[in-house]
Amino acid sequence: MDISSRLRSEDKQWCPPQLDVWKINFDGAFLESEKTGAFGVLWLDHCGHAVLAGAGRLETVKDVLSAEAQACLAALTTASDQGIQRISLESDSQVLVRALQSGEYDQALGGVLFREAKFLMSMQFDLVSITYAPQSCNRCAHDLARMDLSGRQIISL
Repeated sequence: MDISSRLRSEDKQWCPPQLDVWKINFDGAFLESEKTGAFGVLWLDHCGHAVLAGAGRLETVKDVLSAEAQACLAALTTASDQGIQRISLESDSQVLVRALQSGEYDQALGGVLFREAKFLMSMQFDLVSITYAPQSCNRCAHDLARMDLSGRQIISL
C-alpha cells in the first residue's frame, strides 16, 4: 500500500491541495527524559502522492509543543530553500495551529518559535495555510518523527 492510500484509508477527511499547492504534513516527537526530540516532514502533491520525506533530530527541546513548532520551522525552511511559494501545512497539534493563526501564544514558553514561524510564513510565501489534521491524516509524518527519535535510519523518497 502506498503512502497516499494509507492516508486515505485511515481517515476519509484527508483532502488534496490545489493543483499548484504543495501539502506538507509535519510532526514533532518529544523524549521528556532526555529533553530531546525529532521531527518528520512529508510533502504531498495534488494527487496525494508523496514527493519528499525527511526527518531530523532536535537536540534541545523543552516540551512537546516546542518539538511541534520546530517541526513546522523545518518544513517552512525546506520549502523556502526549494523556492516553493504556495504551501498548505497540516499539523496534528491543535494548540500549534492556534498559536500560528493568532498571537494567543506569543508570550508562552515556545513563543519565539511561533513568532519565527509566522514571520517565515508572511515573508517567504505567496500562499500559506496551516490547518489541523487528525493524527490519522498525519500518521506518516508522525512515524517519520518517531523513527528518527528512536535512532533508526530514515530513507528519503
